[in-house]
Amino acid sequence: MSSRAKSSIAAFLAVVLGMTVLGAVVAGAAAALRPQTYTSTATLMVTPQRSLPSAEAQIVAQYILGNMPTYDNLATTSSVLRAADGHGVSADEISRNVAVEVPAGSTLLKLAYTDTDRERGTGIADDLAKGLQESIRTFSPNSNGSSQVDVALVQEAGTATTTNTPKISRWAALGGGAGLVVGLALAQAVTARRRARGPWAATPAEDGAASS
Repeated sequence: MSSRAKSSIAAFLAVVLGMTVLGAVVAGAAAALRPQTYTSTATLMVTPQRSLPSAEAQIVAQYILGNMPTYDNLATTSSVLRAADGHGVSADEISRNVAVEVPAGSTLLKLAYTDTDRERGTGIADDLAKGLQESIRTFSPNSNGSSQVDVALVQEAGTATTTNTPKISRWAALGGGAGLVVGLALAQAVTARRRARGPWAATPAEDGAASS
């Protein structure tokens, strides 16, 4: 193998290795700087009012099932967000960190709020759940001035709070993988460019030797 070929292989490997290490370091550092977060989840159940006659309750039950997919959007309306005032967090920030899951075919609502402060996050999640309860009742069919839909708090947020700690090793592995892909592409581009120049093209080192 010629010295030129060895030099090309060494340069190729150096680029790939360098980009892989760089990707791992950058991603690992980003994970280390990310704050620990807490996700508090409150669970609601939507059902027809118990006082409704059987036939009417069945109609309301069908109404509830048909409208369950829309309640995730209701959670970020101003009427619900106002229920979480007083925690020192803006409505815009709350709306970005709240998510509502509606399991298919069920009448359960899982409202999750993520915050860097555990107690604050739990308080906001519980307040949002109360606001969502009231909004669902308000915008549901009513009879004699009373909502035909009941919304029960099945689980408070404080009993379902999970800790989300950034996994530095995982981020580093993902960053290293991305760096490897970029490094391979870059090294192949450099190699292709060198081949396009032709075997007679001198390397920068050879140019320097010739000029001296």
